[in-house]
Parts: sequence; structure tokens; C-alpha cells
Amino acid sequence: MDERLIPINGLIALLRGDGGWPGLLRDQGFQRHQLEAPISSPLGDFRADAILYRLDPDLILLAECKSGRNIEEEQARKYVAVDAGWLGRAGLLPGPLRRRSDVEVRTLFVGREELRADLEAGLRALRIDAPLLTVGVDRVRLSGASAVSGLDDFDVHHSGGLPPARLPVDHQSPDEAIMEVLLPQIAAAQARLEDIVLIEDLCARIVPEWAILSRGTQGDFIRRVAALLRELQQGEFRGEIRYEPAPNARGRLVILDSPARRDPRGRTRAWQAHRDRSSAALRRPPAQRQIPGQLSLDELADSGGLAAE
Repeated sequence: MDERLIPINGLIALLRGDGGWPGLLRDQGFQRHQLEAPISSPLGDFRADAILYRLDPDLILLAECKSGRNIEEEQARKYVAVDAGWLGRAGLLPGPLRRRSDVEVRTLFVGREELRADLEAGLRALRIDAPLLTVGVDRVRLSGASAVSGLDDFDVHHSGGLPPARLPVDHQSPDEAIMEVLLPQIAAAQARLEDIVLIEDLCARIVPEWAILSRGTQGDFIRRVAALLRELQQGEFRGEIRYEPAPNARGRLVILDSPARRDPRGRTRAWQAHRDRSSAALRRPPAQRQIPGQLSLDELADSGGLAAE
């Protein structure tokens, strides 16, 4: 998981209650609506990291997720200037709230637990009165919610460690981080003997929260993946894959060859060579062959990609 995305993944974990994390926001009635949502505010355009909502009392939270220790004033003030009218004009009101009046919209700042003191100081310096949620490997805290109807403070220790990587990478992640999650999906498609994979389907396999990413953010991520697939087809995976663009920028991945098609007696060796090419694509030495998340040889055998020799 890209470390920048720990706060947003912590927020999602608190909404889902999985991976050993307590569902503290889920238990307060909150649901996910959209991630990376483009919003126009009285102070300018921006993308909200997350929109979540609850009913009775009706409340929408715009979450600004910070991986560092600083609060950016211009961005923060854009968040707090948004009300339900602005969300309605952008088509971003959750369905159950579209016909309701007096829906409150508040900003929730989300950061890392170890940086809480800095984030608190930043909000005080800007004189922004807003709830602050911080997430850590063994503690989650929400403060400043007393003035928000429908949101309650909490301070809970947990044993879940880092949050599940529902958003392991995004369109701003480094190429290597995206490649680390892309390569195992290519290998899995080859092991299943798939001939064609739509790029959007491939991206959905990489990012479990794909369905609630805004269309613009999906398009940005697809372009990043397409660029990496072009690099792979011209380099380490020449002759194995081909990226075919489409007018709508979605495109598809064509599987030209796979170690799973080899004679059973040479299949394991072919997968080992495949893993070496994956390491080369990540600019790693052969000694570091295991790609995070990549199927092991045993797992490939279980999926049908290997046969006993």
C-alpha cells in the first residue's frame, strides 16, 4: 500500500469494520458514497478525498485525508465552504438525501495518529473548527465532533495493524507502486488462460474501491495503467501481452502468451522466468524475485497455471 493512502484506507476500514479494525463509523450509521469527488466550492474547484453520509440525522462528511503533518490552508478552506447546494449542483448528493432539506455538510480531517499533535496545531492556527480523525496501527481517535449532530467522538485501541488496502494505489502513486499491484494481476490473468481483459476490469481487480471512485479519477488511473502496459509490452513482456487502446480511453489487455500454456514438464521453469521478468520490470535484482501480492508457484498451481512435473 502506498503510504500516502494509509489515512483514506483507515477511514474506509472504520466504515467497513474489516481487517481487525472496529467499524466505529459504520456503527454510527455512516456509509461510503464516493472517493476523489470533483467539487466546485465558492472558493474554487477541488477533489474531495471521500464523501460519506448518514441518515436521521442527515449528515454528509467531506473527508480531507492527509498523510503528512501540515494542513494546506487554501484546500482546507475550500472544503469548509461547501454546503448541500454546491453538492447538489455537482450531482454529488447521495441518493437517499436528494429530496431532503436542511442536510448538514461538514468537513472531516483525517490523518495519521503519530502526527495528531501537528494536525491539531494546524487546525488551531487556521481557526478551523472541524472534527479530526487520526488512524494508527493500534489506535484510532476522533475528536471535535461534539458540535456535529450525528457524529460522536471516540478513542479506541485495536489490534488490526495497518488498515486493509482497499485503495492500495491511486493515480498519483509512483510507477513502481502501481507496477507492484499490476504485475500480479497480469500473472493471474495468464494463469487463468484469459485471452482479453478490459482495462477497466483490470483496474477494478487492483483497486477494490473502484466502483465508488469518480469517473475522472478512474480515467486518470486507467491512463497510468495503460502507460505501464505499453512499457511492459515493449520491454520485459514483449510477445506476452499487448495493450489495445479504445476511443473512450478504456482499452483492453490482450494476453498473447502465458507460461500456463507450456508443456507441463517446463511450466514451473517458465513461471520462474516470468517472475524474473517481473523483477526486471520493477528494476529489482533476481534475488528479490517475490513481487508483493504476486501468486507463488504453489498458488499458481492451485489456480490452474501450473501442472505437476
